[in-house]
Amino acid sequence: MDPFQKSSQLQNPQNDTSQIQEELTHVNREMYKKNLELAEKNKILSLLRMIDKIILSTVTDIQQVAQQVVNKVVDETDFIKALTTFMIDKNSNSLLQLAMSQTKEIRQSELELNRAIRGIKIRLDDENNIVVKAVSQKKMLLTHSLTDVFTPHFTKEESFRIQQIIQSDTSYVYPLIIRGDVIGAMVISVAEIEKSLPYYKIDLIDRIPGVIAISIDNALLYQSIQKANERLKEIDMLKDEFVSLASHELRTPMTVIKSYVWMLLNGKMGELNQNQKIYLERTFSSTEGLIKLVNDMLNISRIESGRLTIDPVPTDIGKLVYEVVTEMQTEAVEVGIHLSYTQPNSPLIVKSDAGRIKEVLINLIGNSLKFTPKDGSIIATVDSDRQGFVLVKIKDTGRGISEIDMLKLFKKFNMVGNSHLTKERGQGTGLGLYLSKSLIELHGGKIWVESEGQNKGSTFSFTLPIDHNFPKDFAEATSATVSSDENSKINTDLPRVSNPRE
Repeated sequence: MDPFQKSSQLQNPQNDTSQIQEELTHVNREMYKKNLELAEKNKILSLLRMIDKIILSTVTDIQQVAQQVVNKVVDETDFIKALTTFMIDKNSNSLLQLAMSQTKEIRQSELELNRAIRGIKIRLDDENNIVVKAVSQKKMLLTHSLTDVFTPHFTKEESFRIQQIIQSDTSYVYPLIIRGDVIGAMVISVAEIEKSLPYYKIDLIDRIPGVIAISIDNALLYQSIQKANERLKEIDMLKDEFVSLASHELRTPMTVIKSYVWMLLNGKMGELNQNQKIYLERTFSSTEGLIKLVNDMLNISRIESGRLTIDPVPTDIGKLVYEVVTEMQTEAVEVGIHLSYTQPNSPLIVKSDAGRIKEVLINLIGNSLKFTPKDGSIIATVDSDRQGFVLVKIKDTGRGISEIDMLKLFKKFNMVGNSHLTKERGQGTGLGLYLSKSLIELHGGKIWVESEGQNKGSTFSFTLPIDHNFPKDFAEATSATVSSDENSKINTDLPRVSNPRE
């Protein structure tokens, strides 16, 4: 540096101070600009989140969703003056106005012109309208005159007056495209009077049509799903009515067949030879199975349609289980299985429909009889779970249930271990456990199964609420508790009869 220049700088420190102040002013100005830009970007992000919330709401009315979105966009921005969405109506070959921002400027325009701006319809064959051009060309078009948008509904003078009132000199016209198909259009009118818009505002304008298109598409999808669900409900009701009617119509002739077969087997029509007895016994057994299937289907149809009712009354659950076990002893003897019952220490009274709970017990014990091999055992127990419920268990030493198969239980037409085409003989239809679950839940109880795995047995359990309002002394006086002699008879080892397991 020249010694003279260096000396001059030292003699004029004001030059350095002035330069520093200019630099600080420039930095402050840039920081202010950046802060403003950041604030605007945050407002835009907040607006997009609001729009997402509207789109993801449970509102399925297309017009309502579109109106909420356009109102939110105009309310939350200071540069978008009007926003209009159109939807293609193929029936009328037109663009129907779906929503238009509801601002005081739009209302003022309608009052001055004494005409409605909202609700207009543009024909798709009107090639002079810029909205139609944007749809046919599938690209954004720009106009500085609303005459291009409102033709032929408004004159050039009327369109210019609307433009003056809403204070907009530029309109972006976008086609609304979903999965490559144009479903409508959007007109975004903005204020560019002073200067062009910054890039982040242009970015928001570019995003809005996509967001609107998604919201309309979502609403359309929701509507189609709702219509499909309504149709499915109608079909389901028709199915229930058919099952109910068919069950009624089938049950009567099958009961007649069963009655006549029973008469033949019991010699009411004369003596039968051995082959005749075998064939009639098979007919009788198959008819009983069909009647049970029809009854199950009828009950399930009633449950699912809400037509099945229960008549709960105070019931000694211990006595009820004892009665069912007693009734099923003959079947247990035939297949060589030891069926026993352990009574509770004291009477347990529940409020239940005894006939329905009896169905559940027959299903559970019958299920154990099918899947427990000869010389196995089944134990029925009744006890209190000390949480206000009675706990009934049916435990067997059968083949057990795997974890995968346990997920199939209690579901309609689901059977363990086999498909519908390869099921074991006598396995059933998969309705029994589903029906049992439905009946127990109607009583306010729960039902479940436990098993340690294959060939380790299984335990089916269900609970029923204890009737605490029932007088204890009356229960003890009226309860037909199993006597020690009867109980010992129930638990006695029974004769074993060889029979193939079903």
